[in-house]
Amino acid sequence: MKRLFLLALFCAWFASISCLAQDLHSRVLEMKKSYGSSGNIVVLDDNTVQIEPNMPGPICGLPRLEAGKTTWSFYTFPLASVTVPLTLVDEGMIAEDLVFTSQDAQTAYKPGDVGDTTMVVIVGMPGKEFHAVMYDRDKLTRLGPGPHNAAAYGQTPDQVEAFGLTFSDRAAAQAFVSALKDAIHLAKAQALDSRPATGDLRASASHGRP
Repeated sequence: MKRLFLLALFCAWFASISCLAQDLHSRVLEMKKSYGSSGNIVVLDDNTVQIEPNMPGPICGLPRLEAGKTTWSFYTFPLASVTVPLTLVDEGMIAEDLVFTSQDAQTAYKPGDVGDTTMVVIVGMPGKEFHAVMYDRDKLTRLGPGPHNAAAYGQTPDQVEAFGLTFSDRAAAQAFVSALKDAIHLAKAQALDSRPATGDLRASASHGRP
């Protein structure tokens, strides 16, 4: 009886893990689909993706109204790729901002204008970094027709605590963020489920042997 109980417990645990894995896979596919016009996403393993933004990424201008005056912050994310273990992402720190990418944005801007691009910022858990491959934006923009190798536009490895992705379609950005948050929750749940349960089953099986 004890062995039958352990077998039933193992089957229930395995079914739960399989269901989590299937749900996680579907969310990653949603991320890939919504990011399609901005770049590519490669699935490396059950909970790790590699994001490859289209190059060159835009320079993003973000206006803020402070003391009745508009100030600007500018961001650029020269990423050839970034490897993202979903369990290392802080889902509470994912942010969206509407930004301006035209060269004359700062001079043409009027209060109330809405940015043309959505910038999504992704942050690692405290003390965690993502492996990235960066490129030299100036080198890339000066290159003529290709093909060119990585050295031509100065690719170098780096570790980053946070990075930004850009979307010209706001609905696609929102779909991406929703799928990403779901994928993070599922990946973390799968990581928690797979470790203690396996150990508990092994311990129980050990004690149940005649």
